Amino acid sequence: MGGSSWPSAAEVERVRRSAAALAGCDVEKVRIVASPYRICPLGAHIDHQGGTVTAMAINRGILLGFVPSGDCKVLLHSGQFGGEVQFRIDNDLCKGDQIGVDEECGWGRYARGAAFALKRAGKHLYQGIIGFIEGSGSFDSSGISSSAAVGVAYLLAFESANDLTISQLENIELDR
Repeated sequence: MGGSSWPSAAEVERVRRSAAALAGCDVEKVRIVASPYRICPLGAHIDHQGGTVTAMAINRGILLGFVPSGDCKVLLHSGQFGGEVQFRIDNDLCKGDQIGVDEECGWGRYARGAAFALKRAGKHLYQGIIGFIEGSGSFDSSGISSSAAVGVAYLLAFESANDLTISQLENIELDR
């Protein structure tokens, strides 16, 4: 695809500064995850139905700026959605558990799902994250696998914060 490179230095800096302000730390401490959106020319929903995926990444996506929390707490803000997401990774993160989930912050279910998937796979999470997440641009995100990009971004952040090394293939499976 032509056009400018994603993410731009300005986008990364904005996310980095937002995460640093939220965490009360220097911007140099903030780690960045860039997770591109993708399109699938063969049609929607074939990936989670076990079909062959011929997807390709596009020049837009999700940026997540975060720092390890140093404890079991997770604190998240979004550039697109209101509210604040808070939960603890040492609690049971049962699939479908709605306890303490404010509808305004339903977007936080992706982070809970990533932590749940890692724990279910036997990965030890000893600390949460404090982070700021933002998607690219002002365009309709339907059909570009933005949910997958968000899920992978949270997986990568939890893995980084907890010194986990997980293959790309395993992350794809964890995000199903």
